[in-house]
Amino acid sequence: MLSLLLIMSAAAPVQFEDLALLDKNIQMHANAEPVDKRLKLAKCSDAPTIMPAVDGVVVVRCPAIGWRLRVPVRAPNAMDEGAAIVIRKGDVIECITTGPGFAVSAQMIALDDARMGQSLRVKSLTSPTPMTATAKARGLAIF
Repeated sequence: MLSLLLIMSAAAPVQFEDLALLDKNIQMHANAEPVDKRLKLAKCSDAPTIMPAVDGVVVVRCPAIGWRLRVPVRAPNAMDEGAAIVIRKGDVIECITTGPGFAVSAQMIALDDARMGQSLRVKSLTSPTPMTATAKARGLAIF
C-alpha cells in the first residue's frame, strides 16, 4: 500500500491548457466568444487546431488527446451594447433551418439572452441537449 502511495505522489502533476492563450489564438481566426475559464482541458502535446468558423461556431481540437471544443462566433453587432435584446433566456422561440427546397421549424427554449445576429444556445422542448442558433428577430432564431 505504501509503495502505491509513493508511486502516485511521484506522478507528474496534470497540466492544463492555457485558456487565455487559446482565446488569443482563436481570435486570430474569428471574432469568437471567450472560452469558459472554468474548463480544465488537458494540455495538448501539439498546438490545438482551430478550424474556420462554420454555422456560427469555431471548432478547436487536440487530435493527440482527443478533446474538441465548439466556440460560438460573435456577430458583428453583438458587442453593440445599445442593440436591443431580441431573445431572453427562458423564452420559447421559433428555430428554423432551411436548405434547397425545404424549411423546418421547431419551438425551442432559449438558454441565453441574445441581440440580433448574436449566437445563443437553445434546447428542444423534448431533449436536454443544447444546440447553437443565431438570433434573427424577436422570438426567432436560425441554425
